[in-house]
Amino acid sequence: PSPTAAPEFDAKYPDGIPTQIDITIKGGETISSGMVMYPSGHARNTAADLDNILLHKNKMLGDIVFSDSAARETFVNRLVEMESASPAEVAKLYEFDWNSMRSHHCIDG
Repeated sequence: PSPTAAPEFDAKYPDGIPTQIDITIKGGETISSGMVMYPSGHARNTAADLDNILLHKNKMLGDIVFSDSAARETFVNRLVEMESASPAEVAKLYEFDWNSMRSHHCIDG
């Protein structure tokens, strides 16, 4: 089925990003999330483990371009620790061996 607009969802935007996921499994049973007003990643979502979500995302993206897992971990750790980094450390954030990067197709179109 195609997504449909629901006035009760539209009325709650932009306070949140009203979202609902319905999954129909074999046998025809539908499992619904119900309305989720503040999905993971929304500033008002206090239930999601955003730190681990972002860590996982950064590792997945790092695997696309870093051929060496140690280089990926070093880079991801720099991102994770950026909040407490000195200005000199932030300036060196993107200093690594660019020649060791994997060649890959564009991932965003």
